[in-house]
Amino acid sequence: MHRLTRFSFVLLAFAIFPVHAQSDSNPARLAQLVDYVGVDYAVAVRDGEVISAFEYGEMQEFSKLIVEQTQELPAQTREQLLPLATQLQDAIDAKADPAEVANLAAAMTEIILQSPALQSAPATTPDLAVAEKLYAQQCAACHGASGQGDGPAKTADMEPAPTDFTDTERAHARSLYGLYNTISLGVEGTAMPSFEHLPKEQRWALAFYVGSLYADDETLASGADAFTETPDAELPRMSTLTTATPAGVAEQQGAIAADIHAWLRRNPAALEDLQPDPLAVAMTGIRSSVDLYAAGEPEAAHDAAIDAYLEGFELAEAALSTTQSDLVLAVETAMTNLRLAIRNRLPESEVRAAADEALALLQQARDSRTGESLSSGVAFVSALVIMLREGLEAILVLGAIAAFLGKTGRRDAMPWLHGGWIAALAVGVLTWVVSNYFIAISGATREVTEGVTALVAAGVLFYVGFWMHSKLNARRWQEFIQHSVQKALDQKGLWAIAFIAFIAVYREVFETVLFFQALWAQVTVPAAESAMLGGAISGAVIIVGLAWAIFRFGVRLPLKQFFGVTATIMIALAVIFAGKGVAALQEAGYLPMDPVAFFPRIELLGIYPTLQSLGVQFLVLAAALALIVYNARSSRTASAQG
Repeated sequence: MHRLTRFSFVLLAFAIFPVHAQSDSNPARLAQLVDYVGVDYAVAVRDGEVISAFEYGEMQEFSKLIVEQTQELPAQTREQLLPLATQLQDAIDAKADPAEVANLAAAMTEIILQSPALQSAPATTPDLAVAEKLYAQQCAACHGASGQGDGPAKTADMEPAPTDFTDTERAHARSLYGLYNTISLGVEGTAMPSFEHLPKEQRWALAFYVGSLYADDETLASGADAFTETPDAELPRMSTLTTATPAGVAEQQGAIAADIHAWLRRNPAALEDLQPDPLAVAMTGIRSSVDLYAAGEPEAAHDAAIDAYLEGFELAEAALSTTQSDLVLAVETAMTNLRLAIRNRLPESEVRAAADEALALLQQARDSRTGESLSSGVAFVSALVIMLREGLEAILVLGAIAAFLGKTGRRDAMPWLHGGWIAALAVGVLTWVVSNYFIAISGATREVTEGVTALVAAGVLFYVGFWMHSKLNARRWQEFIQHSVQKALDQKGLWAIAFIAFIAVYREVFETVLFFQALWAQVTVPAAESAMLGGAISGAVIIVGLAWAIFRFGVRLPLKQFFGVTATIMIALAVIFAGKGVAALQEAGYLPMDPVAFFPRIELLGIYPTLQSLGVQFLVLAAALALIVYNARSSRTASAQG
C-alpha cells in the first residue's frame, strides 16, 4: 500500500502540530502522521532491536498521538480506525517487525483517504511545463537540477539531506498526494520550507514533476505503450493516480500497471481524453456505496448511490433505451431500490441484495453490447429518437403560441417569440461548449437544472393554458379582443412571450446536449459517427416539419376549437413537466422518494411511480379541473345575464 519516506509524505509531528498540543481531528494531518510512522519505523527497529534510540522514541510518541488523533474523529470513522491505531501503538511498543507496522499504517491510510474532507487530487490537470520552471526557481538549489539531491545550496551539516527524487527504491514508496502535502506544509526544523503561498495547482504540478523524476526512459516507454493498449475502464483515474504508490500498484496490479502510473505522472493530461465506460462507473459507484454503508456511513453511501446513477448509468441510458428499453427500466428500478434501502437504513444484507441485483442488471447491459462502438443503425435511431423526444415538447409550446399570435392579429409580437427560442438555442450551444472544453457538468447540476426548468415551465404553461381556456366563451373573447389584447401584449407581455419560448426550448436543448455527449462517447468508428449525425439531422427536419404543420393547421381551426385544443395541450404539458421536474430533483437527491408500487412508469407522459411526483401531478390536474369548472359556471352566468 502507501509507504512514504521522511521527505515524501512528511511530516515530523512538529511540522504539523506541537508534540504536546491538543489533538486535532484533521484527517489530512492524521494521514501524514500515520504514513510517516509506517515508513520511518524501519529506521528505528530491526529484528526486534532498537537501532536508533532517537527514532524509536519518536515512533512511540507519534503512535500515541495517532491514537489521540483517532479518538477525535467522527464516530463512524473512529470505530474503524481506533482498533488499528491501538494495534499500531502496541506493535511499536513491542518492537514488532517493520513489515507489520507498515501494513497497519497502510490499512489506516486507506481508510483515512476515504474521508470527504481530504482533497487528494488536483481540481485541474497539472501543467508540468510550469512545474519544471518552478522547480528550477524554487527547488533546484537544494535538490539539484535533475532531482538527485545534490544542489549547490546543499551543505554537509544539512540534516536530513535534501531528498534524491531519482532514488527508485524511495520513490516507489511515495504517493503524489504525500509529495503535495510536503510541498504545501514543509518540514519544520529542516531546510524544507512551506510553499503554501503558491496556488494549489502549482503545488500539485510540482508534486507530479518531482514524483516522476525516478522513471527512466525504459519505464516511460513501457508505460506509454501499455497505456495505449489498455481499455479506458481499466486505467487509473486522477484520484487513484495521486494516492497510489508505485510499489503498491506493482504489488496489486503488476509491473506494467506501475509503468503506466509512472508515465501518467509525467503525462497527466492523457487522463483528460479518457472516456470511462458509464456502466463501469455505475458499478464502481454501487460497490462503493455498499462499502460505505457497511462502514457505518449511510449518508455517504446514499450519495455514492446517487452518483452511480447520475455520473454512470444515466450517460448510457440514451443509447440503451433505443434497443433495450425494458432493461433500462429494470436497471433504473434496481438502482432506485438500492437508494431506498440505504435511505431507510435497512439491514446490511438487504442493501447488499439490492446492490447485487443492480450490478447483475448492469453487467447484463454491458454484456449485451456488440462491440466498442455502437452500430450505425443503433447510432442513427438513438440520435433520431433523442431529437424527436426532446424537440416535440418545445415545438408544441412554440406552435401554440405562434398560432395564438396569428389568431389575435399580433404578428408584430412574433419577433419576441423567435427571439426567445433563438436565445435558448444560443445558450444551449454555449452550454455544449462549456461542458466540453471548460468544465464538466456534474450529474447533480444536470438534474437540478432540468428539474427547476421543468417546474418553471410547468407553472408558465399551466397559467397560459388556463388563460386560453377562459377565452372559450365567445363573449369573453370579444371583450378580450376589444379591451385586453393591447394590454396583454404590451412590453411586459412581449417579454413574457419571449420568456416562455426560452424556457420551453432551453430545457429541451440542455437535455439534448447531455444525451448527445453521452451518445457521442459510444460511437468510435466513422460510419457510426456519420449515422449519428444523420439521425440528428433527420430528427431536426422532422421537428421543423411538425412545427410548420402545427402552426398552419392551428391557425385554420375555428376559434373555439383552437383555444380548446391549445389549452388542453398547455395543461397536459404542464402536468408532464411537473412530473419530470420532480423526478429530476429526486434523482439529484434534493427531494425524497417514496415508491408507489402499483403505478406504471410512463416517461413520455412524465409519470413516475413515486408519491411525490404523482402528488404534484395530481395537484396540477385538480387545479386545472377546478378552474375549468369555475370557467364553465362563469360562462353560463354571463350568458344568462346577456
